[in-house]
Amino acid sequence: MSNTVEPVVRKWYDALEEGKILGMRCKKCGSYEFPPVPLCNSCGCMDMEWAEMKGVGTLISCEVDNMPIWPYESFGPVMAGYVQLEEGPAFITWIVGVADEDRDSMPEQLPLDVEFEIQQRDGFKYPVVHILK
Repeated sequence: MSNTVEPVVRKWYDALEEGKILGMRCKKCGSYEFPPVPLCNSCGCMDMEWAEMKGVGTLISCEVDNMPIWPYESFGPVMAGYVQLEEGPAFITWIVGVADEDRDSMPEQLPLDVEFEIQQRDGFKYPVVHILK
């Protein structure tokens, strides 16, 4: 990874390489931030600490993109979703492991429990989620 990457981002990617998913927790109010940022979005405090995330949450909404843009066109149709983590923060990520025939009916099944999975792609690791049965 390039030396020009900011320390917060570097630590996050380094943890992914170790199989850990990190967020940040505010020492003042206890709120979690994910992906990690050095400032609490709840109270504005800058006294944050690293915290390992449990890696579970709830899929709130989802969408299939049949024509992903560069550099993701080699991925084929991709499914993205808005996930609320057990610790509180919500974010958008890719959903993996959904059979083609199940994609259209997924919005009717929401909310769904999900779990993180760390995938390797193009020389780096990143978190995605899969649906828990």
